[in-house]
Amino acid sequence: MSLDLEERLVAKANKAKSPLTANFELSPICNLHCDMCFIRTEKSVVDRLGGLHSVDEWLDIAKQFKQLGTLFILLTGGEPLMYPGFKELYAELKKMGFIMTINTNGTLIDEEMAQFFHQYTPRRMNVTLYGSTPETYETLSHNAGGYERCMNGLRLLKQYNIDTKMNISVVKENKAEYAQLIAIAKELDMPAVVNAYMFPCMRKNCSATRHIVDERLNPDDAADAMVEYLKYKHETDFEQFVTDMFMLFDAMETKGPLGLECRAASSSCWINWQQQMSPCVMMESPRVDLHQMSVAEAWKKIVAEAQELTPHDECTGCKLRKLCEVCYAGACHEKEICGNLDYLCRMTDRKRRILEQYKIDLKDKSVG
Repeated sequence: MSLDLEERLVAKANKAKSPLTANFELSPICNLHCDMCFIRTEKSVVDRLGGLHSVDEWLDIAKQFKQLGTLFILLTGGEPLMYPGFKELYAELKKMGFIMTINTNGTLIDEEMAQFFHQYTPRRMNVTLYGSTPETYETLSHNAGGYERCMNGLRLLKQYNIDTKMNISVVKENKAEYAQLIAIAKELDMPAVVNAYMFPCMRKNCSATRHIVDERLNPDDAADAMVEYLKYKHETDFEQFVTDMFMLFDAMETKGPLGLECRAASSSCWINWQQQMSPCVMMESPRVDLHQMSVAEAWKKIVAEAQELTPHDECTGCKLRKLCEVCYAGACHEKEICGNLDYLCRMTDRKRRILEQYKIDLKDKSVG
C-alpha cells in the first residue's frame, strides 16, 4: 500500500471516527528487562491478574474489528513472539486480510521464525536496538547475549527481504553510541526512527522499577539527539526542511489548549493484554473492558469519552508544536509525575535555537 493512499485512508477514518488501526498488546511478558519500559510485567503477576487470553479470544476481537472496517493490526507486547500461539494467531489474522505490523526486540527471530515471516509476510517489522555494543545493550536490557541475538534477527529479516524498521531509544546509557546505531541501520539498509523523549509513564501493575525522570536525557541532550535525527531523516533536504519549518512558525495561527489531536480514539485504539480498550498505550483512561461489551460499543464509548477530556492550557498560544514532542497523553504524565511541562518546553526551545542558528549560518554562508 502506498504512503499516499494510507494517508488518505487515515484522513478519511479520522473524520468518520472509524477504527482503521487496532493495536493488540498480546502479552506484557518480555525476555528483556529494559530500564525505560513501562509495560513489562512478571509472569507471576500476569497469572495473578487472570493470565493471558487465548488465540480464539483475540480472533473474536479481530473479527469484530473487521466488521467495523479495520484494515491494520499491530501485534506488540511485552515481546509478542513470546505469546503462546503467536504463529497461529498471526497466520489467521493474515488470512482474514489484515495488514500486519509487529513490534519486537528481535532477539527471538531465528531461522525458523524468519522463514515463517517470509511465508506470511508482514507489512513491516519494527525492531528496537538498544545499543551498538554487547555491553551497552546488556546494561539497558539486562539480558546477556541480547545484542548478538538481536543483530542476528535483523540480518535474517534482511536476508529474507522482510520490510524492517529499526527503532532507537536514546537514553543516558546509550547516547554516546547514537552515531554507531545509525551506522548499523545504514549498513543493513533499514530505515531508523529515533526517540530521545522518554515520557514518564508507569502502569499500576508493571513489574519494572522505572525511574524515567532520572534515566532519561536532560532536555538539552534530548533536543540535540532529536536534531541529529532530523538531519538523518532529511539527509538530502535538511536545508529546505529548516527553511520550511521557520516559514511554518511564522504563518501558524495561534492555537488553543492541547487536546487529543493524534489518531487515538479517532482512527486508532489500543487493546491491552487484559483485552481492555483505550485510545493509546499511554492512556489509562478512558478504558473499556471488551468482556463487558462488544468492540463496536466499546469504540463508541471510547470516542465519546475522549472528546470530553480536559485539554492542557499550558500549550495555548505556542507556535512550536510542530517541533515539540508533546502529545495529550505525554503532557498528562509530565504533569502528574513532574508537576509541569517544563521538560518538553525546554527541549523544544533548545531544538528551535539549534535550528535557528543553523538558519543563520546558512544565510551567512550564502552572503559570503
